[in-house]
Amino acid sequence: MIEEGVAQNWQDPGFAEQWDARHLTGNPARAEHLALLREMLIDVPPGDVLDLGCGSGLVALMILQTLPQARLFGIDWSPPMLDLARERLHGLGSRFHLAEGDLRRLAEVIAPSACSAAVAVQSLHHLTQAEYRAAAGWTFEHLAPGAWFVIIDRLAIPSERLYTPFRRTRARQGQAPNPERWSDYLDWLEANGDRPLAVQQILPILEEAGFMAACLDVRADRGMLVARRPG
Repeated sequence: MIEEGVAQNWQDPGFAEQWDARHLTGNPARAEHLALLREMLIDVPPGDVLDLGCGSGLVALMILQTLPQARLFGIDWSPPMLDLARERLHGLGSRFHLAEGDLRRLAEVIAPSACSAAVAVQSLHHLTQAEYRAAAGWTFEHLAPGAWFVIIDRLAIPSERLYTPFRRTRARQGQAPNPERWSDYLDWLEANGDRPLAVQQILPILEEAGFMAACLDVRADRGMLVARRPG
């Protein structure tokens, strides 16, 4: 069975507030991956930083606090989440700009060019493979030579035959929900509109876009990937 209430409605202000309050719940890898991201940000030069799927501004605030000379351009398709982000970032004046936009149609978003870095935290797993490819290409074109693209996201469990060790690992890590059966796992993904890709799929997509790419850390179905535009 799908966990009651798990379906995500990002257009609902109440759901947005609940998600914001519990964003680390059930995903213990997230805090460590965000700490690693902060370490990477230290080497990012002044300039614009893209935040793909900026949500309620939690990561955006961390970026702007870590990089006092940076400006942030955040994109999200949920007006309630953008409202939370504006409230969270209001004290930072002109250092941020938030745009309502769909990551599946980034070509419609007018964003800064030659950005110093880009991040996508918990946002790309809603995309199909074709949409992921388009998003990677768009991001590459908006980055300066040598700029980093950091992805922290849910990853696909490749098949039913591999599900048991993934589930046991998730249980040891305290991830939740953690369905007992493969069929329930698939139902849970569908209810949330999640279409995670496996690492084996993501790295070629990034490389096809022109990036040098690698997987930095994987914990069961949670991962951190890094890509860099040559130059």
